[in-house]
Amino acid sequence: MADTGPVNIARDAHRVLDVLSTGGIAIIPASVGYGIVATDPIALDRIFAIKQRKPHKKHAMIGSYDLHDSIHVLPSENKQMVRFLTVDLDLPLGVIAPVRYDHPIIQKLSAEMLSKCTVEGTMSMLVNGGKFQEELSRLATQAGLPLMGSSANMTGAGTKCVVEDIEKEVLAAADIIIDYGRQRFSNPRPSSTMIDFQRMEVVRFGACYDVLQDAFRRFYGLTLPDDPGREALFSGHVRAENRMY
Repeated sequence: MADTGPVNIARDAHRVLDVLSTGGIAIIPASVGYGIVATDPIALDRIFAIKQRKPHKKHAMIGSYDLHDSIHVLPSENKQMVRFLTVDLDLPLGVIAPVRYDHPIIQKLSAEMLSKCTVEGTMSMLVNGGKFQEELSRLATQAGLPLMGSSANMTGAGTKCVVEDIEKEVLAAADIIIDYGRQRFSNPRPSSTMIDFQRMEVVRFGACYDVLQDAFRRFYGLTLPDDPGREALFSGHVRAENRMY
């Protein structure tokens, strides 16, 4: 069912968690576009099938800086960099880093599901995806549930910034849809910029990339490549397919 009432993040996050905790699927807003999420392995497999998502494409975890800090394994200076970008500068960011396999939430994932969420021992997490995702991540973490998902669109069709643009097959898969209208970061690219903080390399050009690029140069002396643009690289992905998030 679609939510058409006033925005109420606390209420709607609880509604979504109720659906997810019983094996359901939700379409939810993020500042970088709409996502489709689940916590149950069977539901996540349904998302793969509905989106016609190829096996090399991975689910990401929907998280927060605190969850990143507890799940990802990085040197303290890299953790501080993530905090500066996502908390101090308030930027959305897909953070790729080695994962702590002994973390209670990671241990909820089966070996098969882990293979669908990790690449060479690393996992991608959307950090600071907006107030709704932050609240839903907080509730899921409290409940000990791994909140996983990807963009709410057919594979290769591009992230959607309004619910009306999401393909009917994807909409039909959701047990609940939270529609908060057009999301903030849609130009020049929706979806999150992804950076591998172990290798210090760009994995996907996405939202706010120019701001992130400037911050890396200005505050850390690191030069990131220029975004070639959507016409040259529609998906924004720069990695080989067998290492793709």
